[in-house]
Amino acid sequence: MPMRTVDPSVSREPMPLDAENLATVCVLCSHNCGIRVDVAAGKISKVRADETSPISHGYICNKGFRVANYVEHGERTQHPLRRRPDGTFERVSWDVAIAEIAEKMGRIRDEHGGRSISLVGVGGQANHMDGAYALGWLRGMGSKRWYNAFAQEKTQHALVDGWMFGSSPATYLHIDQDRTNYMLVMGTNPRISNRGHNANEFFKDYAEDPARKMVAVDPRETETTRAADRHLRLRPGTDVYLLLALSAAIVQNGWHDEAFVAERTLGFDALSEALTGVDVAAMAERCELDAQVVLDTAREFAAADGAGVFFDLGIEQTRFSTLISYLIRVLTVVTGNAGRKGGMIFMETIAPPIVDAERVSEPERALASGIPAIRALGNMGMFSPTLFPEEATIDHPERIRAVVVEGSNPILSFSDAARWREAFEALDLVVVIDPAMTETARLADYVLPTPVGYEKWEMALFPKGWPEVHVQVRPPVVPPPAEALPEPEIYVRLIEALGVFPEPPPELFELGKNATTDPAAAMGWLATARGKAAESGENAMIYWAYRTVGPHLPAPSLAGIWAQSHLNGMQRRESVLRELGPEFADENPFALGNEIFRRILAHPEGVAIARANEEDPLRDHIGHADGKVRLTPEALLPEVARAIDTPLEDDAEYPFVLAAGLRTRWTANTIQRDPNWRKGRGPHCTLNLSPDDAEKLGVADGDAVRLETNRGAAELPATLDSKLRPGHVWVPNGFGMIHSSAEGDVAVDGVNLNELTDVADRDPFTGIPHHRYVPCRVTAAGR
Repeated sequence: MPMRTVDPSVSREPMPLDAENLATVCVLCSHNCGIRVDVAAGKISKVRADETSPISHGYICNKGFRVANYVEHGERTQHPLRRRPDGTFERVSWDVAIAEIAEKMGRIRDEHGGRSISLVGVGGQANHMDGAYALGWLRGMGSKRWYNAFAQEKTQHALVDGWMFGSSPATYLHIDQDRTNYMLVMGTNPRISNRGHNANEFFKDYAEDPARKMVAVDPRETETTRAADRHLRLRPGTDVYLLLALSAAIVQNGWHDEAFVAERTLGFDALSEALTGVDVAAMAERCELDAQVVLDTAREFAAADGAGVFFDLGIEQTRFSTLISYLIRVLTVVTGNAGRKGGMIFMETIAPPIVDAERVSEPERALASGIPAIRALGNMGMFSPTLFPEEATIDHPERIRAVVVEGSNPILSFSDAARWREAFEALDLVVVIDPAMTETARLADYVLPTPVGYEKWEMALFPKGWPEVHVQVRPPVVPPPAEALPEPEIYVRLIEALGVFPEPPPELFELGKNATTDPAAAMGWLATARGKAAESGENAMIYWAYRTVGPHLPAPSLAGIWAQSHLNGMQRRESVLRELGPEFADENPFALGNEIFRRILAHPEGVAIARANEEDPLRDHIGHADGKVRLTPEALLPEVARAIDTPLEDDAEYPFVLAAGLRTRWTANTIQRDPNWRKGRGPHCTLNLSPDDAEKLGVADGDAVRLETNRGAAELPATLDSKLRPGHVWVPNGFGMIHSSAEGDVAVDGVNLNELTDVADRDPFTGIPHHRYVPCRVTAAGR
């Protein structure tokens, strides 16, 4: 069988160029459905659903069959590149690139302090192995300035959950959709966006079950709303008023769960007083909904035997998004549905759901706005990317002066591309680590090539079901470009070139030889490393593990998974034993850790490593000493009053509302760079508007229209969409990519919506942008 030797940081074993039935996952969305691939001549040749996946159970959507286009396309980076003075790039060696980056970055750190260094991105969809190494490097440099895509969507939930529950930021409150009897769907069309595995079948079965009820809240008529028992077709941007009305109706009418509230919460009287000021009928009028229908929904939600809210970007990237997150929790807590089967449950990942003592300390804050870094997906704080441009251009001695952009494409993915270009111009050093020559990479001083998620050992971090805690770690299935290095290897080389941490203590090399198989050696390694790290900082441990445990693994990056496995053995024993079984009851934490690690490596299709507490799901996720939920976080009651006092006003200059970046069956954020991955009749990037609006504008289907906001304008074809309300328009995400041909020709695929969005249009608590509520103007092109 033909084999290819690859860099040992990718895999220590030669890779077969022809193989069948290799287990991996789809990386095109956060669900990471299990797939099996065949490989021919080092390329993915066939894709099918993995019937053995314990997570997706043999399901994939249409996108999963096109993952080969993510691997093979003309924009792949092949070699380290350095920008010339004239703006073109030249090929350099890894040694030169690392040495020059370290020299420049070290000088910036020494002259301006560690806070002048920043990190944008980290990981991607199912490409999360790099996280511990990237953040270890950043912390070692003396910086906490990390900007991540998750923080332009969902950090408000971690913020609110910390205030209300005191819960770990490694958890995520989500509807227990398999068991709930009353589902309020908000801000999502899961039958298209594939929220949940095999969403079409799930929602079809749900709608046909007479014992269950679904209420869909959406300005549009969608595949999901058509199957709902009730469609609340509210005015765009008024979700906060609906949630205020529902919460107030329940409290004002005494429909709340009095026993649960009395036993497990604090602050109900203050909440009741705040909601007394809510006029339910007035809030319904703001939403352009019938008040009686809103009251019926509130009463039914409160009375249901298990109710929850199924939500996503439509209410996360809109006005009052932090208050919306809070009101969702109020709605579920006061009805006794928080932390219960069939209600809202805390989903978990490989990161044990501990509550870090530092969570009560003052967080890192943005210089310009004061908005904090929020701990989410673990105990590392992250900033919204909307904050980055002003942090790089502010007149302040600690402004950002250098950035590593990794696994991210800010020019396409984050608000206000023009402001990002201004920010990059203001920096002294821009380093991009990416498998593709992205729009952002074209602006870098150095571009460092890395394998895609099928060319290296990788993992998928996002939560995968409940009560099982599933982990997906998978080997490479095809070889990478010859000079591409995995991100952990790049960070380790930077750590060494910059002298961020001391060299590993000699005893760790000896202990590391057997640390993955011998519990005593694992205990010795971890105890020794922790002791030594007291002098060097705990972030040194991931680097030491890479260099001392990593050489004895299929790839050294797996040292991070080994360390996480042992954290589970030490910090999650009860949950781990529920999954591993009683035969492990007498084992010490290090035996549990090595067994977890063994199972993870043995099951690339995914495996459960722990099981949540099903009897009292709330118990394990209340971090407050008294075990009670705080109903009235101090910061949010004024926000309730602000929402009550702030009706939605019409904008004469920008009379339309743009939902920027909706998902379709052929969008995948910016991870797919080859436009040929899409099937079906185009064009795929169009402005969707109602027939009534089209008639007023004198626009027919397919005509060119001009879309304008306060930040820019674009022209694109129109699609008439009878499912839209007048005044509401949308454009899909994942477009605006620049493609260069071998002949030097440049083409742009669709419209980059972030040329039209504004970094200033954001939530005051988190900096999360209002991408689903962008005031705009639409006219016929050329008029």
